[in-house]
Amino acid sequence: MKKQLILIFTLLIILSCDENRIDCSTVLCAGPPVFFFELNSNGENVLENDTYTLDNISVTGTDEASLVLEIRPIQTVSGEVASLVLNNPSWEPRAYELVLNLGADFSVPLSIDMGLTEVESCCGGIPVVNAISIDGELQSLNGGTFFTVVLN
Repeated sequence: MKKQLILIFTLLIILSCDENRIDCSTVLCAGPPVFFFELNSNGENVLENDTYTLDNISVTGTDEASLVLEIRPIQTVSGEVASLVLNNPSWEPRAYELVLNLGADFSVPLSIDMGLTEVESCCGGIPVVNAISIDGELQSLNGGTFFTVVLN
């Protein structure tokens, strides 16, 4: 009887240990990406000096109806900067071809390639940025989703 109890106890310990199991209830997942654009012309932020407001800024292109624009200050390494915020609560894994329009003065092409995080992970299936190009130039994602756009 003593041998059986030891055997049962040992089996329970072995079966209850799963080193590969992750408790997903303790994981905080990021939401869909939100983009922040600092817009500069002649060395000045055109949002801070009120050259452009939401009344004369628009984005056209792929799923433009689901895009949300706002102007909001964001804290950067160099201080607080007024930024154009581009959000889409329903990003899907595909390429988005957009044009940022600043009145009749500037049209800046934006290409955003969205993907999804790995499904097997705790945070699987969440939209993630694979790549972004601004005016045809591929941008580094090392700084997250904050970009400076120089208007020419």
